[in-house]
Amino acid sequence: MNNEEKQLKWDTTWLLFARMMADRHSKCASKSVACVIVKDEKPISIGINGTPSQHVNCNEIYLKQDGILYTSRPDHPIVEESVERNGTLFYRCENQEEHHEWSKQHEIHAEINALGKLAADSTSARHATAYVTHSPCHACSLALIASKIDRVVYSTGYEYGDGLNLMRQSGIEVIHLPLANEYFLEKI
Repeated sequence: MNNEEKQLKWDTTWLLFARMMADRHSKCASKSVACVIVKDEKPISIGINGTPSQHVNCNEIYLKQDGILYTSRPDHPIVEESVERNGTLFYRCENQEEHHEWSKQHEIHAEINALGKLAADSTSARHATAYVTHSPCHACSLALIASKIDRVVYSTGYEYGDGLNLMRQSGIEVIHLPLANEYFLEKI
């Protein structure tokens, strides 16, 4: 196996790990995102999108089902279409962008959570690789640039992920590596 094949195998492995962390631990109703920062072939930080500890989680007030956003917020105008989940009634949001606005005010992105954990431990991300389930937004891209990350590998494009060119212009190697379904069928 040559170096490129070996790197691709590791990149795929870490992205699958990030995907699993996002799917199992994100509390966001709309997008489950995780960032795994790897340095010298070992993970040094994991970040998941969500609210700070002790704050209300997104999935406690929002529900996304079949591409439609619902909310349980008591101040939300009640409409007839509703869905019940675990004993809570969620009503269809008239404004499907409502969650995005709420998220900007209350949630921390996975990349920021991962970098924040490194900063709290006085650990450097210099020359590391960030494996992210979704392409970083502009603010997360700036944080990754400031952290001196060498590479960013992501699997899914994010509609607000406008920081890719910014990272490339700053010398970060940016790799789009979509995860095909056959990866999920392999034996672990």
